[in-house]
Amino acid sequence: MLAAALLVCGLIVLFLFTAKAVVLQTTPKAELSVSGGMSFKLADHYLLLQGEYTLEATADGYYPLTETVNVAEAQNQTYQFELAKLPGHLTVLTPNIDAEIWIDGVLAGRGNQTINNVKAGEHAIKVVADRYQPHQQVLEIIGLDQTQDLTLTLKPAWANVSFSSEPSNAELYANGDLLGRTPLDVELLEGEHQLMIKLSGYKAWQESLDVEAEQNINMPQVSLDKADGLVLVKTQPSGAGLTVNGTYRGQSPFELNLAPGQRYQITVFKEGYQAANQNIDVVSGKEQMITLKLQPQLGDVKIVSQPNDALLYIDGRLMGRANQTLSLPSKQHRVSIQKEGYVTYNSAVLPRPGIAQSVRIKLLTLEQHKWKNIKPLINTVAGSQLKLFKVDAKFSMGASRREQGRRSNEAIRPVHLTRAFYLGTSAVTNAESREFVKQHSSGHVKGNSLNGEKYPVVNITWTAAAAYCNWLSEQENLPIFYRVENGEVTGINPQSNGYRMPTEAEWAWAARVKTDGSLLKFPWGSAFPITKKSGNYGDRRAAALLGNIQATYDDGYAVTAPKASFSANHNGLFDMGGNVAEWVSDYYGIKTGLSRRVDVDPTGPQQGSHHVIRGSSWAHGTVTDLRLAFRDYGSDKRTDLGFRVARYVD
Repeated sequence: MLAAALLVCGLIVLFLFTAKAVVLQTTPKAELSVSGGMSFKLADHYLLLQGEYTLEATADGYYPLTETVNVAEAQNQTYQFELAKLPGHLTVLTPNIDAEIWIDGVLAGRGNQTINNVKAGEHAIKVVADRYQPHQQVLEIIGLDQTQDLTLTLKPAWANVSFSSEPSNAELYANGDLLGRTPLDVELLEGEHQLMIKLSGYKAWQESLDVEAEQNINMPQVSLDKADGLVLVKTQPSGAGLTVNGTYRGQSPFELNLAPGQRYQITVFKEGYQAANQNIDVVSGKEQMITLKLQPQLGDVKIVSQPNDALLYIDGRLMGRANQTLSLPSKQHRVSIQKEGYVTYNSAVLPRPGIAQSVRIKLLTLEQHKWKNIKPLINTVAGSQLKLFKVDAKFSMGASRREQGRRSNEAIRPVHLTRAFYLGTSAVTNAESREFVKQHSSGHVKGNSLNGEKYPVVNITWTAAAAYCNWLSEQENLPIFYRVENGEVTGINPQSNGYRMPTEAEWAWAARVKTDGSLLKFPWGSAFPITKKSGNYGDRRAAALLGNIQATYDDGYAVTAPKASFSANHNGLFDMGGNVAEWVSDYYGIKTGLSRRVDVDPTGPQQGSHHVIRGSSWAHGTVTDLRLAFRDYGSDKRTDLGFRVARYVD
């Protein structure tokens, strides 16, 4: 026992002589626990042997801290640690007002509700409420799991405006909405308003008013003028021009509102007829009707036709060869020009007395007529609308190396499109897709549904899109475009006029090439900022869903939007940029840009593992993605990826 006691004492002495004095400091001061070996706390420091230890620190309002401490050879050592504050909570009090609360540009919650887990530190707070001026300030969030209250009194975004009229009890309208009867005090939001005061038997008073918030206005009394007399002027024939005291007013039949107590001269005239006039006296509130009969005159009409040996018929009577001048009564005549091998021209002509007319006609061949009669718009059995494009266009696909956001797969290459084609004015919708696969679901993004009937179909593979196109062709007895074996597309039939996805070249031409031959850079124009309501892109509505957004843009939709929700592009096509990206028919490939050989009606590589994707979507918010030259590729379905249909004409 003595030996054991001596051994223990020896070990204690050895520990005391070999232990290091270690000071462990935390900000703020915390409860500490050291593990991993023998330790002894003495006052404000620990006695620890050289080696590795685990330090655990806890303090109210801070995240727990666990750190590794490596005790070195030095006799006295100090280690410092800082605990991170827990986030705080914020309640913005806007009594009796429903407001949106934005923190650092992101919609965080609503007024009078607690917004949890706001990171400690300075934040930009913005409060937005209908009919009130926005409030902005910088607020320091304490954190430490504490709740802060911010009470705000929002300033109104309207002004009180007083109206009166003589006589009173007149109807007051603002921007077409009836507000009440005069005299009247109303609240009008800041901005320009179109005002009108109406009373039966009096002329309407109209004026624009620019309202500033909180700047009340007492409008001068409006004196209403009595209504004019009413004169209805008719002519035989109708459609004659009409003047009052030499001032043009319109075409007959025409209702004239004229100030009472005066005499007026009414004059009517029409090409091919002699002018007529009549004097009238106008009485306030009295209605009158006058009828003036015009006398016809003859006029010369010269008919010039190509080819020049075509036969001319006037009102069904053969007049000889088409190239001649006829003197005809000043009334409408049926003109017909005919020649074998050409399409008959039928029209109407109205001779002008005293004015020689020339009618020049170039008859169309049967081939020319064929194209003229091909429908400019068609609809699939599922409801998609397609527009005709008869092109002979040379243009450059891709983007210049100097273009901001350009990617390496966008090398410039010359393309020549010669084949006429139809292209869907919108992407295929869920309703149209379900005509083929009834159980298809486009899904949702964090609770935001993508399944609306008029919303573009997404979560669909390229192969499924090709199968849909073949199904459309079969429904309309057209040759299928995609060759399929065992459920996989093995090739295409480029001579088929069945339904398909557009080629990449067709998509690029329809999206980018303007009538003057210049290339459109973005769907809305040539530069930022994004034009208001120009399309559905990654905007602040999608801030909770996306990493990159255009924070100053709001298109009204967090995810997809119904088709044709925004204006069509220069070719009458909707959502060529924005809403959903689109599969095109081509396999994906990269051109070097070194060859200047012109590709004529290209359909892309013959094979590959991925397909080209063109156009931005609701999930895109960067300069690179929003450009119309942007090329993507893939083989998997996505929540922002759909397609539109196309087909050749012949």
